[in-house]
Amino acid sequence: MKLISRIILYPLCMYVAIWCWGGFRDAFEDMQLDRFGVELDDEEEKPVEVSGEAVKSDKAYDLDEVNRMLSNAPPAKVEKKRPVKTGSPPRDGKTNQVETTGDTKPPEKKGGMMAYFFGMLAALIVFALLVARDVSTFAGERVGGNYLTKSDKSRKADMYEEAESIWANGAYVDAINSFREYLRVFPGEYHVHKRIAEIYEKDLVSFRAAAMEYEEMLVMDIPPARWGWVAIHLCNLYSGKLDDTERALALLHRVANECGDTPPAAKARDRLAKIAAG
Repeated sequence: MKLISRIILYPLCMYVAIWCWGGFRDAFEDMQLDRFGVELDDEEEKPVEVSGEAVKSDKAYDLDEVNRMLSNAPPAKVEKKRPVKTGSPPRDGKTNQVETTGDTKPPEKKGGMMAYFFGMLAALIVFALLVARDVSTFAGERVGGNYLTKSDKSRKADMYEEAESIWANGAYVDAINSFREYLRVFPGEYHVHKRIAEIYEKDLVSFRAAAMEYEEMLVMDIPPARWGWVAIHLCNLYSGKLDDTERALALLHRVANECGDTPPAAKARDRLAKIAAG
């Protein structure tokens, strides 16, 4: 998954989850307030009987008490009766009594609350799946990368050992071909080029082919000291077996000027000084 997609999806899932949680909480609080509001209204509507007459308000009871005090009459016996909660209302009649024995949640409020809940749950599930996918992808890349690296090292070792075994059996040309195949798969391996040059020089006694291999090594990106030793060895081939002193001198000057304070540069300067001294 691209980085821009993760940047968008992660905050979006968290925002939806938080928004749905807020809606679920508000709907639940409203449902609780509605339920307790019904119960309080039911308590306020409790009827009382004063002197055998039903009175449904506190004002009527207070007025009767004031009249009794003014007339010094004995107080009337007040009998309170608990309201009787009825079950289902009569089929053919109408009633104003509120039934509190059942569920008082309106269906639309209950449905809205559950919609918020499932929306929050879905957002959290999507967020968890995204996290699991990214974690598994990251772990797979790490493990797979290590496996491929180890596999490349094993292939290099196997191919190099195979070429060396061919050389050990005396098949020098086949060994060079095997090393060439190694370089085709893993190019830029300095030690393989050097091994090919050694086989040309020592086993096949082909100094020109060895010199061409060393010249190919000089164009590689290698450290100055290693480059200088390759150039010194090539100078020996030019001045000795190939009898090309001009190229040998030119290469010695390059080593002395380009390799700084490395050991091959010091050796090149010393040899040039001896040549100049005659």
